[in-house]
Formats: sequence, C-alpha cells, structure tokens
Amino acid sequence: MISLLTIYFVFLFLFGVLYFLIILSYTTGWFALKKFVLNNNNPKTYLSVVIPARNEETNIQNILNDLQKQNYPDDLFEVIIIDDHSTDDTYKIASGFIQNQTNTKIVRLISDSYSDTFKKNAITKGIEISKGSIIVTTDADCRVGPEWLQTIAGYYETKKCKMIIGPVAYYNEATFFEKLQSLEFLSLVAVSAGASAIGKPIMSNGANLAYEKQAFETVGGFSKDKFSSGDDVFLMIKFRKIFGPGSISFLKNRNSFVFTKAKKSIGEFINQRVRWASKNKGFGLNILFVSVTVYFTNLLLLSGAVFSVFYPELFRFIAVAFVIKLLIDIPILTGFIKFAKKTQLLFYIIPVYLIYPVYIVVSGALGMTGKYRWKDRKIKN
Repeated sequence: MISLLTIYFVFLFLFGVLYFLIILSYTTGWFALKKFVLNNNNPKTYLSVVIPARNEETNIQNILNDLQKQNYPDDLFEVIIIDDHSTDDTYKIASGFIQNQTNTKIVRLISDSYSDTFKKNAITKGIEISKGSIIVTTDADCRVGPEWLQTIAGYYETKKCKMIIGPVAYYNEATFFEKLQSLEFLSLVAVSAGASAIGKPIMSNGANLAYEKQAFETVGGFSKDKFSSGDDVFLMIKFRKIFGPGSISFLKNRNSFVFTKAKKSIGEFINQRVRWASKNKGFGLNILFVSVTVYFTNLLLLSGAVFSVFYPELFRFIAVAFVIKLLIDIPILTGFIKFAKKTQLLFYIIPVYLIYPVYIVVSGALGMTGKYRWKDRKIKN
C-alpha cells in the first residue's frame, strides 16, 4: 500500500519539475531580452498620461511635479488626472498645482458617475477625453524619472507593439519589512519581464503600462470585466487574445522605471496580495497553470516544513528542497536586481525565502473569497 509520505514526495517532485521548467523559461527570456537603447531624439508620438487618483492628497503633487520635469516636448503629451470620488483634498491640491499648465487637466468623478469597477471606470473616463494615440498609465502615489515618457515613446516608435509593460520598483525602503517586500516585488517584475520576452506574458502593472488607444477600443476596453481590480492584467489578456502575444513587450531600460512605496504594515501587505490573488479566478489557462504550479509548490514546501516538526527525518529532505528552489530562482532574480541597481537587497534573500511560502499560501487561500479592501472600499469579486 502506498503511504501518504510517498504520495507527498511524488507531488513535490512533479510540481518541482514544473516549477523548474517555468522559471527556466522565464530566466532564458530575461537574459535573452536586449536592453533598449534610445537613439531617436526627434519623437513624433503624442502621449496621454492617465492617472486615476483616490485620496492621494499626500502624493499627487509629487507625480505631477515629476511629469512637469519630463524631457519630452510639452506639445507631445498631456496629463489627465481622474479624481475617483476622493474624500480628502486630492482634487483641491491637484487643481491648484496644475492651474497654469496647459497640457494637464483634472476630471472629478461624482456620485452619479459611480461604478463598481472603480479604477477601471476612472481610467476609461480619462481615455475617453484623451487626445493621444498612446495611453500611458501610472498611479498617483508613484514617482518617475525625467526620461520616462521619452523612453516609452522611443520604444513604441521602434517596436510598434500594441502594449508596453514597464518595470516597477519600490524606493526609499527604510525598514527590514520594506526591504523584504522590495526584493520579493522585484522577483515578480522579473518573472513578468521574462514571461513577456518568451511570448507568454502573465503579468503587467498599471503603475507603468502603455498601449495604443485604438487597440484599447478594439478589445472593448474594460467592458465585460467581472473583477473590480485588474486594470492591467485583464487588459493584457485581452490584448494577447486579439493581437497575439507578440503584440506585448517588456521595456528593458532603466530610465523607464516607475517607483512606488512598499506597504507599511503586514495587514496592508496581506490585503494587497489578497487583492492580487482574487483575480486568479479570471485568468486564462496559461496564467492559471503558472499560478497553480507556484501555489502548490510553495504549499508542499510549507506543509513539509510543518510535518518535519513531527517527523524529524523529513527535515533534511525539505531543507534540500528549499535550497534547490532557491538555486532555481537566483539567476533571474540576480539578473533583474542588477538591472534595477538594487544588489544590496540580496542580503535579504534568505528571510524572504523562509517567509514567502507562508504568505503565498495564506493570501492565495484568502484570495479565493474575493473579499478585500481597496482605498477605503470593501470589495467582493
């Protein structure tokens, strides 16, 4: 009779092999992806930067100030802020800041335009009044460098892809917890980049995303979306289905980074990951296969670690399994960290790998309920 321990080892081996093949393909994609070098000093593309904002009175001025400093012709881009029913002074502060800026406008959503798609509705409103052929989205709590728009435009004019996924990283990480988040977040962006490079995009981030306005309209925008969040990944899935995976490209250039802040508390962090995990139910088979493989690989490792407390003979085997997983992940993680110029975060790799299976299992399970909070809103997908 086959023992439960034997069944466990079989499943761990099978999911381990699948995990290895997936990460190997993404690693190959990342290192094969060439860095984009901007050579065009005469841009022609008009960009519309759409920024949904809700209760961002402490952040909105920073992103607007960054956009004011762009090394991109003022007559070739506009900034559209969509105040998504803010209950603080976001609208007042933004309106005062842009008072004398001819290429920046703010639209205030009021109660009669309320929609349970929240951020997607705000972005749609911005796109409806935009003049650009390319829509660029970021978040109101982000920061960008002066070459951001120039790099995006140059990449589009060179590649002519339908959607551009840009890199995102945390900045000003001060605490141990924030540095752990930063390293883990970079691993996700690295996977996103590697997957896009091999023509199998699985993730994108609305904090740094660009796409053709006409293509957005062709795929129906966010219409028929069942999930409140996912303005990035579900749109990416639509682009992939209609235009093919080759229409989506990752922009490998340091000047294209968008920076955001890590979560201050464990509660905020878990809530964010539950929100991300809640979207798994809407993914296609390709992304769902990857998500399930990653989830069960970590679930098996975590359960093995727990059982080794009661069965000490398991400990050595589980320890070796953790080390093997680490060796599988290190190449792409190290490569991306060097690209992001955050090599100091490698000192936190061991604690991240010890904690990672715990929160993946917990957030994944909670994400199945579809319940989370976002911007003071209770949401159930």
